[in-house]
Amino acid sequence: MLQHSWFLAFSLAVLTPQFAAAQTASNTIDLATAALDAGDYQTAAAHLEAEQRARPGDPLTLRLLGTVYAYSREYAKAIVVLQQARSIAPADQDIALMLARSYLWSGRHYEADATAQDIANADPENTELPQLRKAIEEAEAEAAKTKNATLRPWTTVNVTQTLSDVVVGNQSNNWYQTIVGLSAPIAAVAVLSGAIDRESRSGPVDTRFDLRADMNVGDARYAYVSVSATPNADFREKWGVRAGGEVGVNKTFIVTADLRYADYGLSQIVALEPGIRLHSADDHLSLAIKSINLWSNGEGLRSGWSVRGEAQAKKSVRIAAGGATYPDTEAGITRRTRAAFFGAIIDLSDRMTVRILYEYERRVQSYTRNGIVLALSVRF
Repeated sequence: MLQHSWFLAFSLAVLTPQFAAAQTASNTIDLATAALDAGDYQTAAAHLEAEQRARPGDPLTLRLLGTVYAYSREYAKAIVVLQQARSIAPADQDIALMLARSYLWSGRHYEADATAQDIANADPENTELPQLRKAIEEAEAEAAKTKNATLRPWTTVNVTQTLSDVVVGNQSNNWYQTIVGLSAPIAAVAVLSGAIDRESRSGPVDTRFDLRADMNVGDARYAYVSVSATPNADFREKWGVRAGGEVGVNKTFIVTADLRYADYGLSQIVALEPGIRLHSADDHLSLAIKSINLWSNGEGLRSGWSVRGEAQAKKSVRIAAGGATYPDTEAGITRRTRAAFFGAIIDLSDRMTVRILYEYERRVQSYTRNGIVLALSVRF
């Protein structure tokens, strides 16, 4: 009997703190849940944050805390907490559902859709999954509608001025290039553009006229065709035609292609430029890569490549940089050219954009050029 009493006393001494802690946690969760149901997110968050500090790594506490953050529209905090909860309890579909909703409400539709697919793979009969997927589809449709409205065809004036220091042998020269363009919608899915491109090279001056039509030909598909002519050309093509387009494979992967023919009088060239473009789900990062293949009569195939990247530095500022090595034709002569650029694209308003770029170009056995580009686009 004495032994049983000793064992009971020992058990109570050991287990009582655990029961007390569990009871305290339960009370805190109850208080937080009540505050959450009442819409008092600040009080609910205070209870759950205290509980999370007392019992770090508890998936229930983390799920509720992430839910409170999401309802408070603190989506970044909600996503971090719910990702932590999911790493601890990957089989808990309630956590995954709340994470998907947080992605959805924050506008990260790609991640919301991917998380919903994970839930479908693990629990195809989940009763909340159809409603979640319907909400994602509606949000994506609304986002696409808003984007189309934002990107609707504007009448746009573009003015570009390039000043270059060009070294030919041991002699330095200044070259000037001015491009004035106008684009305007001619239909709901088509834009017609025209440009006058005048370049002065310390003596010779070429003025090229360009006309281009851009068309949306379906969901995530786009095409264009352009023609150009240079009266009394010295170094530009006498005339040329270009066509191309792109097809979206998915939300972040796009296949592109461009085909060009140019007549320089003494020679003609055909260039084929297949490529890909990758961008992040939030479109803050993008990378475009092209293969450049050029055929000139009597000289066969010459190849090269180009790469261009952009990154969103601020809401209204994008940083751009790129490089290339490719065959290029001037005055009917094709030479290897190496080029690089970097600069910024700045949205001064929703109707005005400025580009500031530095360009480097090295044309083998010809010249080296360093240029500054200033471009202004105004939309009406």
